Amino acid sequence: MTMSQLLPDKLVEEEILCRVPATSLKRLRATCKLWNGLFNNRRFAKNHFDKSAKQFLFLMLTKEYRIRSLSVELKGELGLLDPLHSVQFKITHVFHCDGLLLCTYEGYHRLVVWNPCTGQTKWLNHPVSRYKGYITNTPGGNITYTLGCYQDKKSHNSSYKILRLVEWEKNQRFEIYEIKSDSWRILDVNPDCILMYNHSSVSLKGKTYWFALDEKELDPVVLLVSFDYTTARFARVCLPNPYGIYRIMSLSVVGEEKLSVLLRRRDALESEIEIWVSNPIDEHKVVSWSKILVGDEPRLGLCRGTSFLVDEEKKIALCCDRGICNQDTTKDYFFLYIIGEDNELTQVDFGASSTWQLHSPLLFNYVPSLAQIQ
Repeated sequence: MTMSQLLPDKLVEEEILCRVPATSLKRLRATCKLWNGLFNNRRFAKNHFDKSAKQFLFLMLTKEYRIRSLSVELKGELGLLDPLHSVQFKITHVFHCDGLLLCTYEGYHRLVVWNPCTGQTKWLNHPVSRYKGYITNTPGGNITYTLGCYQDKKSHNSSYKILRLVEWEKNQRFEIYEIKSDSWRILDVNPDCILMYNHSSVSLKGKTYWFALDEKELDPVVLLVSFDYTTARFARVCLPNPYGIYRIMSLSVVGEEKLSVLLRRRDALESEIEIWVSNPIDEHKVVSWSKILVGDEPRLGLCRGTSFLVDEEKKIALCCDRGICNQDTTKDYFFLYIIGEDNELTQVDFGASSTWQLHSPLLFNYVPSLAQIQ
């Protein structure tokens, strides 16, 4: 007899399958039509997100414009086929939120929201033509995208929005795309600082966090800024040293509740970097920080786009960067650094690229889920 014959369907769904990790549940999808249908059930997806054991996997955006898993639970590359051209979609930027990946390719006017666990995708075209004058006629123009979630007041399900930042000559314009209504609108908001789009940004509890620069101070001060997709408002978050001036910065997420920052202060030793972890982020509590690791590697962070991941319990950090090898200055090299509790640093060479890369390598946490895009 099968499980569905021995136990009521509601019990199997709400008390057993809801607690199975997403990657394991995916392998059970072909068991029967009922279980396969759960992958398209928003109510089950929400219950699964709340109850299931979370898997924190390490993913890496490689120099081949693909996403590769560094975790044994999810082996190999995660490929994404562009249905418009029937070719592999190249990825230069990726942003993770609730098991969904927002992927874009620089110079190609398409982006996609993708759930690698369920295979669901939502393809979008960049709304470039409306703002072409801002970008092409203005030196230094840039566009970046982030993904966040909010609680729908009617259904109480999680819904998703894309925030688009158009930046040119220290001017900033924000637009929001709501996936549910398939519509863009301009936001009348001012973060009162300059978001540092060329440094890492992350999602935690549905909000997006960036480094930002407050240029109203005599010496420009680096701070953290969050964006709430429910209220469409920015808020400031303090760093370990609120008045520090930093040369190298990177941002990461630890588990489901904490942020981590990699910093190199200008007044510190030239090669010394610090890794800090916050207390659990709660809008009703003040953010505090604990320094867990110190590393000494002068080459780390020479190029913009350093990324890192932290295992707080084991006191280990993985740092990913690109740079130029002393033996061959004509190629980009991708490096992975491992920093241990004794501050010992190990370097792993990921190989060279013979062409100039549109992106830096990116390490990020990925939590598989059954989250529904639309």
